[in-house]
Amino acid sequence: MEFQDARLAIADLVHTYALNIRRGNGGDCVHLFTEDAVFEVREAPFGSNDAGRTRTSLKGRDAILSYLIRAASADTRVCPLIHNLLIQVDGREAASTCVMTSLVWPSGQQIVGEYQDRYRYETGWRFCSRQFTMFEKPAAQ
Repeated sequence: MEFQDARLAIADLVHTYALNIRRGNGGDCVHLFTEDAVFEVREAPFGSNDAGRTRTSLKGRDAILSYLIRAASADTRVCPLIHNLLIQVDGREAASTCVMTSLVWPSGQQIVGEYQDRYRYETGWRFCSRQFTMFEKPAAQ
């Protein structure tokens, strides 16, 4: 497997996840994760090096899929937009970081955060760890 091919496949994986979430098809993410994957959602002040507060911590593909299916409802739709995707490949493992901005309909809520992802090549590239940190708005001064 060539380095560039791996980077392209991983970028497709990240964007396929975002597409499934945008379409409300969390269940279609089943093959994007390894069986032992970990998924965490955190909150931290914008610009902070603080790890933040963990809101959700899930272990295993089944737990992650259940969460993604529950999070997608007919009356709320999240439109994640991926920016600044940087991927480092090391053999059959890889890591990436990207910024995600998201619009939530119909509320109009906006979310900004950062993904720190790890991948493993099995029968294809899969997420083995996703950590999303939502940036909190700075306190008014």
